[in-house]
Amino acid sequence: MKTQLKKQTYAGLFALMLVAAVMTIPHAVADEEKSKDSERKLDKPDRKEAKHDEKQRPDKQIRQTVVTGVGVGAAVDSDGALHRSHYRIDLAASSVNSTGTNSTDAYQVKKGQIFILEKGSRGTYKIIPETWRIDIGDNRSTFSAAGQIMGGKATYDVSLTGEKIRDAKNGSLYRVDGKISGNNLEYDVHYISTFAKKNRSVESILNASN
Repeated sequence: MKTQLKKQTYAGLFALMLVAAVMTIPHAVADEEKSKDSERKLDKPDRKEAKHDEKQRPDKQIRQTVVTGVGVGAAVDSDGALHRSHYRIDLAASSVNSTGTNSTDAYQVKKGQIFILEKGSRGTYKIIPETWRIDIGDNRSTFSAAGQIMGGKATYDVSLTGEKIRDAKNGSLYRVDGKISGNNLEYDVHYISTFAKKNRSVESILNASN
């Protein structure tokens, strides 16, 4: 009886050892292969490292808040005639902290256009970004902006003021009024505008000048 019990015990232990071996050996083989691969990589130049040395990766772009404003309305010329007009303007946060998030509410004009339909043709005036400054009031309830636009080879002065009408789920609604003048051209402009913001990678820009 004791002999039979010993045989059963040994058989059980053997079965457990066999199962353990089946479970362990494949992992051990895989680890050994990984070790050999690592040794082979150390013995010869790493192609990826060589390629990295030849061409450095570009600096990671900072995530910044970009605001797009779109306005639809009218331009009134010096004779009192009404012309359809619309505009688009892109603003980027001009001040970020070390984590890439906004540290102030300062924004800088990046690009934009103003369109005025007159006598069946559309006049296109491109914003000259470096000439623009925008100041935002408390709680973004108001803003003022001024700068220059270019139409053909001529430049014109623009001044705009905005007053928030209400906040929406995906942005804010503003009433925007202003003036375009210069080179025998003068318009009073009036728009209903939406401003929506989102975070995306943009080129790092200088802080807005005082």
